[in-house]
Amino acid sequence: MSRRRGDGLGTHARDGQKRMRIWMTVNVFLLASLTALIMRVSSRVEAAETGAAAGQTATATGPQIAVPGGGGAVPANIPSKAQIMAAGGKYFGVAAPGMPWSSSAGTQIAQTAGAPPDMDEYFVNWKQDFSSVPVQDAYAQGMLPVLTWEPSPGGNAHTTQVNVPGYALSTIINGSHDAYIVKFADAVRDAKWVVAIRLAHEMNGNWYPWSEGVNGNTTGQYAQAWRHIHDIFAREHADNVIWVWAPNIIRSASTSLKELYPGDAYVDWIGLSAYDVTEHTAAQLIDPTRRLIRKFTAKPLLITEIGSQPSSFKAAWTADFLAWLPKQSDVIGFIWFEYTRAQGAGTDWGFDADTSTLASFRLGIEPVRLVALPLQ
Repeated sequence: MSRRRGDGLGTHARDGQKRMRIWMTVNVFLLASLTALIMRVSSRVEAAETGAAAGQTATATGPQIAVPGGGGAVPANIPSKAQIMAAGGKYFGVAAPGMPWSSSAGTQIAQTAGAPPDMDEYFVNWKQDFSSVPVQDAYAQGMLPVLTWEPSPGGNAHTTQVNVPGYALSTIINGSHDAYIVKFADAVRDAKWVVAIRLAHEMNGNWYPWSEGVNGNTTGQYAQAWRHIHDIFAREHADNVIWVWAPNIIRSASTSLKELYPGDAYVDWIGLSAYDVTEHTAAQLIDPTRRLIRKFTAKPLLITEIGSQPSSFKAAWTADFLAWLPKQSDVIGFIWFEYTRAQGAGTDWGFDADTSTLASFRLGIEPVRLVALPLQ
């Protein structure tokens, strides 16, 4: 009995010593792992800080992508409108927070997407004057600036004022805004760089004050107002503008597109807002509207806003779109709407909203021959 008790005490002692050795071994391993982790994080932070100091952003999303211009000096060569419009390839554009002002934002998009964007879209309302700063920032990063010019006093991140009589189409037509338009045109001209202006977009809907059927606007006034603005730019010799007439796809808009079109003499590119909600292919989303547009103009088509609503088929739709794009000779590119719900969008439209969609985008954009602006 005593021997068994003695044997038992010896066994417990040996077990205790064994557990102590295991505990010490595990803790040494954990300490080593923690030290290595701290060193990796410190190295990544140091790399990020070094990159930031050089005007770059460190990222772990993929291989480093060189961004033309890199947010540095504006290129010395100012290409003409004809040179820009003759550039071959497809545009990969973005509309994203901080762009085109922040070179680090542009670099981050390039790293995430796996390709550098060559076009950037931003928004200006009629309470704002033209600034050459974002234009030069865009060109410094190898991107063509697309300025969405909204004839309204603005709104906030989540709403747009529709009933604003001071910005009815009739007030544009009768010259009430001519002083502002002339000042804007002169500033664009003096900046010298080519700017694509997407004027009064999605006019075939009913959610903006420049649409016919709202804000006191009547049939025929939209095209008349467009021509009035265009004529002022022509008179002021602001010839460095690519004019983009950009309706919404017809799924959620009903006004006749042909009736809203100001004519080929007043338009350089056709734009299109096209957001995937229930469609499973790019053709299903875009072609019904494109067929209508092709009945009255053959101008090149640029999809000036695109994105896909979060869904089980978002990744597959993204892959289909990027496979569809190179086959369309009349479609010169797209601008992806890289805003989230928290940033004011209706939902998370971005190509990086989830890992599967991002993987589809990176794989799909890689073989697409992108536009290289003639900046050398």
